[in-house]
Amino acid sequence: MHFIKEIPHDSMRISLFEWNSKYILKFEAPNLEQSYKFSVLDFSSQKEIEELAKSSSFQEFVLQNFHSMYNEMNKHLD
Repeated sequence: MHFIKEIPHDSMRISLFEWNSKYILKFEAPNLEQSYKFSVLDFSSQKEIEELAKSSSFQEFVLQNFHSMYNEMNKHLD
């Protein structure tokens, strides 16, 4: 897997990789992570996948997923 870059964000780590003709966006928060795979053919340039990763609507979607994941995890730990 080839690391391309880290995309700055205040509350999660966002990393972009390329592997096996796919872009992989990896989002990390304490104790949890989410990965999304996209075909490189779906984008005309690397800049487009970076713009998706920086998109406030996509980031909000990911943060909401983290919130749901934490709630579910805590529910099962209690």
